[in-house]
Amino acid sequence: MEKSLILHFSYQLSISMPLKVLGILVLLGILFILFMVISAAMVKVDIQDISPISDDKRMKGSTITLGFFSDTHGFGCLRSPKWITKMFLKHNCQAVLFGGDCVHKKPVRYSDKRMLTEVSAALKQSGIDLYAVYGNHDWRLSESDYKEMGTILLKDDFRVLTLNGSEFALCGVADSERGQRQWHMVPSNFTEYQGFRLLLVHNPDYVYALPDLTDHPEDSPFDYMLAGHLHGGQVHLPGNLEFTFFREDRIAREAGILGGRFNFRGYQGLISKGAGNGFLPIRLMARPEIHILRFHI
Repeated sequence: MEKSLILHFSYQLSISMPLKVLGILVLLGILFILFMVISAAMVKVDIQDISPISDDKRMKGSTITLGFFSDTHGFGCLRSPKWITKMFLKHNCQAVLFGGDCVHKKPVRYSDKRMLTEVSAALKQSGIDLYAVYGNHDWRLSESDYKEMGTILLKDDFRVLTLNGSEFALCGVADSERGQRQWHMVPSNFTEYQGFRLLLVHNPDYVYALPDLTDHPEDSPFDYMLAGHLHGGQVHLPGNLEFTFFREDRIAREAGILGGRFNFRGYQGLISKGAGNGFLPIRLMARPEIHILRFHI
């Protein structure tokens, strides 16, 4: 009798233990997914002080403050336009730049346009303009769409702006659809501009379309570049495996540059990890962000 009870309990234990282990693994998996979703909603406000030009060219005491965000991907951004605008106004941005990919996939939905439309409208109440460039998803939008959203589209052209009494040139280079990208060169009159030259692009791989100026950075056609596209990997894996196996972006694969400030091939700039999310609203080791950039020029 005693032996049979021992065998019975042993049998029950042999069945229940794997089920308990499986239950724990399922629970941990759910918690891990929840953690990634929460991470996707925790948009960081990144504040940077940047001195992009040499002291001999800088106008002493001249500072412009720009807001910068990128890659909202329609409903992929888990922060509201109201919150994003509030952050730019709170930090006294004099203009705001968008680095592309407000659209996510076909067909273009209302949510794709909502972010830029509402941010632009709120900024305009304070006399602040919103400038944008095409991202690789945005070719589903026409130039009239950007006008309807209240943004100023920079499509391989530039504007000379005066902010806080300081003049500088802002150029936007459009991205093309995925596949064999067509890289457009910055206008020659932008390159020749005698002052601070800020370039806005979507994909930081643009630096590979330009000559390697590692030994002659003074010959760069711009002083600073702002880009997005990479999402910091979004779900960032050890050794940048997400780029090794799933993406072909060269600056991430070859140079290990996924976000933040960089100095590469003679060009300097900043790559945003993006405010939104691409395929799913999840993040791992790549917190979404918007930027407050104080340029000392």
